[in-house]
Amino acid sequence: MPGDVTLTGAVMAHPKRREAAISLAGGVLDVVTDPDPGGRPSAFRTSLLAWSSIPEGATHHVLLHDDMVLSDTFFERAATAAQAMPDAALALFAFWNSRNGAAVRLGALAGARWVRGAGEYTPVAALLLPRRVAEGYVEWARDRGDTWPDDVLMGRYLRQAGVPVYVAVPSLAEHEDLASLVENDFQGLRRSPCFFADEPLSGEDRVLGTLTAIPFFKRGVAQCAVPGASGWRDIRCEDYLDGRGFDVGSLRARFEGRWWPLWLTAFTMGVVQESSGDRRVLDRALGTMGAGGLCHELGSRELARLSDELHDVARNGLAAGLAASPQALERQTVAVTGADTWLREQVTWALADRGYLASRDPDAVVHVCAPDPDADPAEEVRLARAAFSGFAGRKILLSPGGSRGIEVEEAVVLRLGEPYGPGMPQGGTVMEQVLRSSLNRPLRAGGQAGQLVHVRDVAAAVIAALTRGAGVYDIAGPRPVSGLELAEAVAKAVRPVPVEAGTDAGAAGAAVDVERAFSELGWRPEVDLDYGLHTCAQWLAYESDRQ
Repeated sequence: MPGDVTLTGAVMAHPKRREAAISLAGGVLDVVTDPDPGGRPSAFRTSLLAWSSIPEGATHHVLLHDDMVLSDTFFERAATAAQAMPDAALALFAFWNSRNGAAVRLGALAGARWVRGAGEYTPVAALLLPRRVAEGYVEWARDRGDTWPDDVLMGRYLRQAGVPVYVAVPSLAEHEDLASLVENDFQGLRRSPCFFADEPLSGEDRVLGTLTAIPFFKRGVAQCAVPGASGWRDIRCEDYLDGRGFDVGSLRARFEGRWWPLWLTAFTMGVVQESSGDRRVLDRALGTMGAGGLCHELGSRELARLSDELHDVARNGLAAGLAASPQALERQTVAVTGADTWLREQVTWALADRGYLASRDPDAVVHVCAPDPDADPAEEVRLARAAFSGFAGRKILLSPGGSRGIEVEEAVVLRLGEPYGPGMPQGGTVMEQVLRSSLNRPLRAGGQAGQLVHVRDVAAAVIAALTRGAGVYDIAGPRPVSGLELAEAVAKAVRPVPVEAGTDAGAAGAAVDVERAFSELGWRPEVDLDYGLHTCAQWLAYESDRQ
């Protein structure tokens, strides 16, 4: 072992897998079993016991789940990395469809051995912590066992404590395809983005410490995590590229085949990061991208059948991205005004992502009314007129919820259905259902969710209104979503939990007419409910402070 580092470890297991845990421990690691095996399925109990039982004299401790396979150089790489980064948490494994898994692919592209962790949960299936960090986590997490899963809790603690996280490239461990004992099988096959059993020792000091964006393919959607003032945000790869001068429509028109989202994710990788890495490592990382993005709906046999086809698509997308150059696209710019609400913040970010936000001399002003149903309409009109006063360009009014009836002369009015998305305040039906599902609690289906519209689609409606039409348009999903439909959709998009029928069906409310927006603005909602609810869940878990 390198000097100054004394590395110990443990394998955590359910008693049903004790023999497998002993085999994995190999006489080198301790085995810690679930102290309440008959209780509610949870990895938290066992992990807390393991992190609080570090042997005397150890400076660092590694904790493994019992269903992991280790590389030949696992202990040597782990100890060398701990010596190089003694105060960091080291994730020795990440899942192939996560932000951290995508960061590993960027690390492989850059030729790094470690990459700075993304802002999400911290993968805990093979995690190394400095002793003082582990002790701090035990104290912090002790009374939080009935809240978030242990990987989310670990991520929250490390961020709050200011502990940096680095993820191994390639992974030092691989996840076996075994049934989950903590009810995680709904996530599908869970593998590393890049693993070699015979990975040789190399310089562990090659670290990719800054990530400007992290493209990842998940749930069949080409996504990109970008850093912001209050944490990382997930946006579509189309929006990221659009904001950087790429004509995504032209790219789409030239693409043939059914795996466009996968190709676009790999293309965005090439735009984000130059290639200077080991081709063997990079190719292995590209080979897992397609399977990781589809594992939520396809089983291992189908993923294996598609493996070569998906691999070729990812290779071709990356090559195209590395060779592509942005163009100087001319577009109108906007300034966003209004009450300091989540909706204004999210719409502002969405417009900025796509390059429409102006620092000065905008072509249009977008005023966002307060969503409070008790807001005084006359006061809202006064504020909007003040925002538009003296401005000769296009005026666009976003009128959500209780502000639906507000109109202002010479302004294009976008009357929103029920806006939802990341950043929503707590207490609303959508976020409460998403939170309950995230915490593995039953959902109660009752009432009406209304005609939902995701904030990304609200921003798209603003962009459409910059150049087309004038008047009043309803911006919403094509029909109301019932409470039962919402609950079932949340259970599918977030975590499968029981859905209990409510006794009060609630008033359906008047449906709004979206046909005019379809025909005159050329706007249609693009965010399906599954992806939209998933963005809410990720924001709640990774960026909010909701317990």
